[in-house]
Amino acid sequence: MPFLLPAILIFFCDFCNGKKLPGNEYIIYETYDKGKVGTIEVRLTKDSTGYRLIYRSDRIIEAILDTINLQTLHLNKIVEGRWELSVKKNHVIEVNYRGRKKYYNESMPVYDRHTLDYVLRGFDYHQDFKRRIRLNVPEFMVINADIEVVGEDSISTPVGTFNCWKILMTPRIFFKKLSFYFYIEKAFPYRFVKYTDASGKNSITLKEYKLN
Repeated sequence: MPFLLPAILIFFCDFCNGKKLPGNEYIIYETYDKGKVGTIEVRLTKDSTGYRLIYRSDRIIEAILDTINLQTLHLNKIVEGRWELSVKKNHVIEVNYRGRKKYYNESMPVYDRHTLDYVLRGFDYHQDFKRRIRLNVPEFMVINADIEVVGEDSISTPVGTFNCWKILMTPRIFFKKLSFYFYIEKAFPYRFVKYTDASGKNSITLKEYKLN
């Protein structure tokens, strides 16, 4: 009887449908943040340690994600040559943000906000999809965030036009109401195509993509 399954097993079913993500990619995103245009370069490889991601913009972020559920195993962030953040997962999750350490004992996968472009590609979306995930916001804490499919859309980018799931993310922060939209390609390789905040004034759009 499916409704008796533990929550963690129901969660992992989103990743056990045979959906496989690429293990070697080169991506450039165009960003529009507070009126400024920029780019983020992303290189992805896969080895025995997990999915390895390197992000380069005005900062460098190196991350390793679990190959089963895409949770963050390791992350290091350097901004303008200065270390800012590290995340490590062993028996507990250690988050060291600017020298302030916090430890979390979590039974569910925890995703870091810096890697959502890849993590959100891993879910098995459908029209009724709705999940609550654990999200690490290093400047704050590990929080609940709800993600759900709210529609489908055709998104045009410099790379081409893609049929996408429209995903609404609502972080559960009691003192502030936030919402974000992510557009994930419906077909392989399930690219992260676009992101916007609720205002539509800040965005990330796929600009270049190479599957190696």
